[in-house]
Amino acid sequence: MHIDPAHWHLLFNHFPVILSITGTGFILAAFIFKKQHLKFGGLILLMVAAVGAFAAHRTGEGAEEIVEEMAGVSHEAIHNHEDIASTGLNIMLGTGVIALITILLVHAKKKSATIFLVVTLLASLASAGYMSYVGYTGGEIRHPEIRGDFGGNGTNNPDAGEQNEDVPGMDY
Repeated sequence: MHIDPAHWHLLFNHFPVILSITGTGFILAAFIFKKQHLKFGGLILLMVAAVGAFAAHRTGEGAEEIVEEMAGVSHEAIHNHEDIASTGLNIMLGTGVIALITILLVHAKKKSATIFLVVTLLASLASAGYMSYVGYTGGEIRHPEIRGDFGGNGTNNPDAGEQNEDVPGMDY
């Protein structure tokens, strides 16, 4: 089995979306239930999400080279996703750094740890929302059902089983 850059990108691109949402949930739960392990778990998930965002970004160019000439792939969608993903990377990396600082402060039992935890929560909310948007724009590249043009004529086609003329081999 050969794993090409598009495969690697598909593998990595889900981590920052899912982990930023999950990390945010853990931190919210830590505030509600006052549980230290939820706080640390959420902070670690956000740091891993930042690493995942970096990996997804690094594999994006290789994935673009593979899919850009495929039928049904929009060059405009690729470049839109690329621009949005660059901003998402910066937001996610910033959140990861803030989460690391917060872990260090919590571990050292500094008074400023609570303030940093609130800042991390706010950053994680921004990251989760923006990374979800990054994922959505990535999905628009190869998923006509997301773009809304899977009827072959630019409209949604409710009739199952019809052949999509824009994407050979795609039955809906």
